Amino acid sequence: MPRHSDKPKPVSVYVRCRPRNANEKNAGSPSIVHCSKKEVTVKQHNTNLNKKYTFDHVYGPDSSQVDVYKGVAQATIEEVLKGYNCTVFAYGQTGTGKTYTMEGERSAGSNLPWEKDPKLGLIPRCMSHMFDRLNSQASDFSVRVSMLELYNEELFDLLTTTDTTTTKLRLFEDSARKVTGSRGIGSVVIQGLEEVQVMNKDEVNQVLERALVKRHTAETLL
Repeated sequence: MPRHSDKPKPVSVYVRCRPRNANEKNAGSPSIVHCSKKEVTVKQHNTNLNKKYTFDHVYGPDSSQVDVYKGVAQATIEEVLKGYNCTVFAYGQTGTGKTYTMEGERSAGSNLPWEKDPKLGLIPRCMSHMFDRLNSQASDFSVRVSMLELYNEELFDLLTTTDTTTTKLRLFEDSARKVTGSRGIGSVVIQGLEEVQVMNKDEVNQVLERALVKRHTAETLL
């Protein structure tokens, strides 16, 4: 992801460690992870053996959705608005908090607008930020949203209205579509992927909810 220069920026790796869940607490499972600003230390239970891992930044169990958004994605939206092709994705085992970090959830009984809900994740916060910036500019703009899922090595369109068992998606690189800051590298295109035009934050939320209905859920082992 290029940033503030024409030189490509290396991939940044952030780690978020979730707190122990109710089952782990009820079972008396000890906390074996210690987080500092850039390091995660894993303590092996009942031993003096520790392992340290270093990352670009570490978010501990007490980190908030806002903390993660500001540190991971906020600056990325500014790069997107400059024309750069940017990507943020979450990777980890089942139950580690990927969906919560990326999508979040609605606070129970909250009357706050969805983009201001403290439990919402990166995707709605990014879209809220982007629309705020676009609406503050005296220029026309168009925003289109697509959502796909990679499941069992197959691509699924989460927004299509057709039968997904017969609709096959194909991923390829289109050398004719250049990406800003890519030094001649073409754009990756997914043929047949549905794109939905959205005009505001609320329409984005509606599209997200529509896509989540179709998403598969399976155990991810590392």
